Amino acid sequence: MDPVKSAHTENLEIVRDRVHITLLDGAIQFAQPVNGVTFGAAFHGKGRVQVAPPNPIEAQQLKLFEKQDKLDMSFTDATFSFTDGLADDVAKQVKWQTSGGLNDDFYAKRQKDREDLGESAVPRLWQGVLSADRVRTAYFLADLKVAGKDWVEFHEDALDPEEITVGRWVDVGPVKLFDVWMSFPAGAKTTVGAWKDAQTKEDFSIRGYHIDAGVSSGAELNATTRVDIDPRLTGQSVLIFDLDSNLRLDSIKDAKGRALSFYQSRENKDRSQSYGNYAAVVLAQPLQLGEPQSLEFHYAGKRAIRKAGNGNYFCESSGWYPERPNSFSARADFDLTFHSPKNAVLVATGEKTSETVDGNTRVTTWKSEIPLAVAGFGYGDYKVANDKAGEVAVDIYANREPDDLMAQVQRAFESGAVQGAVGNLTPSAMAKTMGQEMANTIRLFSLYFGPYPYKHLAVTSLPISYSYGQGWPGLIYLWSGSFLDATQRHEIGLPDGVQLTDFFRAHESSHQWWGHRVGWKSYHDQWLSEGFADFSGILYVQYRQNMKEALARWRKEKELLHNKDLHGHVIESLGPIWMGRRIRSSATGPGSYQDLVYSKGAYVLHMLQLQLVDSRNPDPDHLFKDMMQDYCKTFDNQAASTEDFKAIVEKHMTRGMDLDGNHKMDWFFNQYVYGTGIPQYSFHTSVEATPDGKTHVKGELTRSGVPDTWKDAVPLYAHMGDKTVRLGTLGVTHSSEPVDITLAGKIDRVSINDYEDLLADVKE
Repeated sequence: MDPVKSAHTENLEIVRDRVHITLLDGAIQFAQPVNGVTFGAAFHGKGRVQVAPPNPIEAQQLKLFEKQDKLDMSFTDATFSFTDGLADDVAKQVKWQTSGGLNDDFYAKRQKDREDLGESAVPRLWQGVLSADRVRTAYFLADLKVAGKDWVEFHEDALDPEEITVGRWVDVGPVKLFDVWMSFPAGAKTTVGAWKDAQTKEDFSIRGYHIDAGVSSGAELNATTRVDIDPRLTGQSVLIFDLDSNLRLDSIKDAKGRALSFYQSRENKDRSQSYGNYAAVVLAQPLQLGEPQSLEFHYAGKRAIRKAGNGNYFCESSGWYPERPNSFSARADFDLTFHSPKNAVLVATGEKTSETVDGNTRVTTWKSEIPLAVAGFGYGDYKVANDKAGEVAVDIYANREPDDLMAQVQRAFESGAVQGAVGNLTPSAMAKTMGQEMANTIRLFSLYFGPYPYKHLAVTSLPISYSYGQGWPGLIYLWSGSFLDATQRHEIGLPDGVQLTDFFRAHESSHQWWGHRVGWKSYHDQWLSEGFADFSGILYVQYRQNMKEALARWRKEKELLHNKDLHGHVIESLGPIWMGRRIRSSATGPGSYQDLVYSKGAYVLHMLQLQLVDSRNPDPDHLFKDMMQDYCKTFDNQAASTEDFKAIVEKHMTRGMDLDGNHKMDWFFNQYVYGTGIPQYSFHTSVEATPDGKTHVKGELTRSGVPDTWKDAVPLYAHMGDKTVRLGTLGVTHSSEPVDITLAGKIDRVSINDYEDLLADVKE
């Protein structure tokens, strides 16, 4: 600390946009400057912080966490980390003391505690301190000790489209989460406007990667990665990347071979404690617009790959090379070289351009034909099965032997310790069938969404203990549980075969379109990927199984939205799907994000599909297909926002969807994407045959559970014996609507929402 930069504070005001901090009474001391910049301060005493939410969405989130309409808290201690001139602001309001400074390690200890939580301000401070443009890179963090809440953080970061963030770190079992109470742009900007160009605040973009990596039978990874960057901000000397902390850097060099200083997060050795996954490097010369640069990273580690049995490996799909945050909003070229054991098979994103054997090492090269958001790889003792979907090659890389956990299960059955018969629990037994199924998903999705974006699709099996799937460009990681047949799944107790097979495979396959052919601009827009993938999974179930099974899936999605989280909140009420990852918090529970964003995001697309149904056409979905193919073509290999998708919907909307009479879908998106609520409809009608052979329908449609301003295009169906016919939609703009229509022919009854066309609860 700086012994001559301490002061007594009384009603000292610190204002950052909507964040108002008052140091009511106490002492503040600043750290010694670095590079001429004072960057830190510590405070002890009494203080108050107030923040007014900028909009109803942020107000709802604050209410969820703090039960306050406006944040108003008292604090006793604080640290400030900044590059925005806070010291000058304070100096105007105090008189420096010549003695009596704090001179303790309070500031340093608090930064260490924050690093232990998984976040560090040090790389961002370093970046700001060495920046030539401290206004465009300004950073401010107030870390306040609040009674009953421990520490609460208030950020203003000029390099973030949402400059203002308020929240705190919370322990949720073994996991540490940062609860975001509020996050919004500074000034009068809207969040939608702030993310219109996802790259606006980026200091550089990545043009290409050249990765030369070695993987071993002992699950080690070592790599030399050249990153070609294009500056977007003049004067930056420190660049920050994401890199798995288990991969330890030993050097970073520039294009002239000069060794550069760098700073990396501490190693996460047992994965129960995270210290972040960042690497910050100091350039020999600051960035200049129009002057591309290249950096060469050399790193190695053992825990980015994990061995899970004989010939079975789990390879992290992300974090194995230096990335930018929000990588799905941008694209880069990938040129990959892998050195792997001769007796293993390696598969990666891109097209394989060569394969040679050098002693006990197999060398393969892979190149992306178009820029990609991400790249990944897998390797192991694979059996390879081949199939085709039109001109698209489909290759299944399935482990020949069960992983450790499945081998234990198999031995338990073979020894008689568990009754039953499971046969050989190896993914390779289902490789051929898996090839056929994955080819079928490509055929269907190409029909609905447009051409498959790559030349081939590779599918690898993940060990059973890693129960998830991941779709990377041209490469899908599938949980090996989906490689089991129906008998095996039943015997070992895996429930719901369709969920684990047809739906799961199709969900991951569709990410070739949702996430890769079309990316997302921000976390707000990620529902365009996950929600669309859930929709695609059910669409495939409808074609692969039947409509009855698909309707069961839709009702399950709605049930998830009606369920309550661990704290008793109804999942759908937690916030709009537009909130994205912020839905997951200590106040909502671990499954809340997926239950809300995936399920409701899928329903949004399903509702649009059925609003576009043309029952008089041989292909009732032709309008929907036109819309989705236009969306994919318009944003081919680009990132899209929610507003971008909304514009495509408005381009293709029908007259029946225009409930506001302005050719806009604001009513729909404001309710189902930017808002919350599930309406309840009561539909009571009588039918009467008319003398001229028609049917007179009279009754009432009433709505509850949502605001009176709610609007819906409610689907109407006619029933004639065993036959059901979709009549169209009713534009419902009031909470109660009379129904008085005459229909051609003899009709037994009419109903609404037969095919879960609408995210609503219906009572007839």
